[in-house]
Order: sequence, then structure tokens, then C-alpha cells
Amino acid sequence: MTEQHQQERKLGRGLSALLGDSKSKPDSSLPIKKNQALVESISISKITAGIYQPRKHFDHAELEELANSIKESGLIQPITLRKVSDEDHYEVIAGERRLRAAKLAGFLEIPSIVKKINNHEALELALIENIQRIDLSLIEEAVGYKQLIEEFSYAQEQIAKKIGKSRSHIANLLRLLTLPKSVKDLLDKKLISMGHARAIINSNNPEKLAKKTVEESLTVRHVEDLVRDERIEKARNIPVFVRTESKIKFINSEHLTSLETRFSEAVGMEVKISYNSFKSSGKISIKFDEFDKIQKLINKLEQ
Repeated sequence: MTEQHQQERKLGRGLSALLGDSKSKPDSSLPIKKNQALVESISISKITAGIYQPRKHFDHAELEELANSIKESGLIQPITLRKVSDEDHYEVIAGERRLRAAKLAGFLEIPSIVKKINNHEALELALIENIQRIDLSLIEEAVGYKQLIEEFSYAQEQIAKKIGKSRSHIANLLRLLTLPKSVKDLLDKKLISMGHARAIINSNNPEKLAKKTVEESLTVRHVEDLVRDERIEKARNIPVFVRTESKIKFINSEHLTSLETRFSEAVGMEVKISYNSFKSSGKISIKFDEFDKIQKLINKLEQ
């Protein structure tokens, strides 16, 4: 391979494009200033994947396409790096997909911007870069948010402000992490949508319902109806009644009277009990005519 050809494999036409000169190739040892950012050509052998890279899956076919594009037109946009030690070694903050494609294309060096940033800034930048490019799956995005919360003590409100998303969006994505792995895999592969996943998460058997959703191409509304049917069936099997206004009402007067009678005798006051088994919530009401009776009940409970 000639020296000129080696130089081409190092820089590609992308770095020339950064200079606005597609004919002449610059000296790779010289940093280039572009839009106030220092762009350098750095050896790919000195670069490793970022430890805070939220994106875990890289489609090989898409990488091949990008590699072919880089061979044809060069890499126009530099990647972002940070030094990870005193030695001449770097870690990717943004642009790992471009780095992988450049390797496939056979380049030895890649246009880069080196920044001095700490760990949580590295995760922030990697998240923002991927989200803005719509490169992350929902689960990868959620894992990134979880890292910010657990490793760097971020509140959901802080993340929402940094990322430019609503707090409810952050909360909904974090809930997806409680799904079984098989369901998260279906979401990653886009076989089910965010709406499907949010409904499935409330199912008694998320994996079974997710499988049914894919096999029968169920709509989000259909899945929501199935989950609601599950909850109704569960409520029917609970021996406690519902005495409040609700979409579902089950009355068991005998059981109701028994519980209320026992409670009333225990506290010496009239007691009413209500339980909404659909919402899994209820309340106990105690009727009294003298304040001292409540005080005596409290004293008794505290003993």
C-alpha cells in the first residue's frame, strides 16, 4: 500500500470536507478548528467503547451500509471522545456507531473532538446524542435513565430537564424495566409498542400476554381490555365485597356484617367497612359520639 493510500485510509474524505477542501488532504498531526470545536484525527487503535454508552445493540446490516457510505464520501461529522488516563488513550462519548463503521471501512484514524468531562456528563452526552438521533431502543433509553438515578443521584425531574422529555415519559420508561426479559426483548425488536408494554406490565402473566399480542397482532386497546378482564376476574375471586360506587360492584352482605360486627364489638363504636377490589383499596369508618372514646381507642392501639 502506498504512503498516499495509507494516508487516505487514515483520514478519508470526511476530514477534508471539514476543512471545506475536497481536493487537498491536511496534515493529520494538525488540529483543525471548526465551529469553535477542536477537531483532531486520532488513531482508532487508541479508542475504546464508552463505558456509559447506553446503546447496546448495533445492527450489523446498518453498520455495513454506513461503512460503505464512509468509503464513498468519508466521515463528515467527528465523534466525541474523552481521555481515560494520562496515557494517549480515549473513550467514546458520542459516535460509537460511526467508529464501528469506520473500522469496517478500513480507516486507521477518525476525526474526533476530545472533551474534558466527568462520568455523569459522559452519560448525559451519550444519552442526549443517541436520543436526538433516535438511535436508542426504549429499554436502552430507560437503562440510561436508571444509571443517572442510581449512580449519580439524579431526580426524574432533573433528567427530564436535561434530556428535554416530560417527567411522565421518564417515569413510564423506568417502569418498563420491571417487565420480564422476554417482554423487553420483544419491545427492543419493535414487535410490541410502548403502548402494548405499558398495558402488559399490569398483567398477571406479562410473558403470556406479550406472546399472545405478537402472535395475534393485537392492538393496544385489545391488550388493555384483556388486562382489565384479568383484574375483574381476580376481583371476583376475592371474598371481600365492594360497597363503594364503582364500575364493578360485588356485594357479600353476610361477610360484610360479620366483619363490621366484630370490629364494632372490639372498639365499642359503630364501624363501617368498604373495599374496592378492582382498585385494591378500601376504608374503615368509625362513628363516635364522644371524643374520649376515640382517645381511648388510640391509647389501646398504642399499647
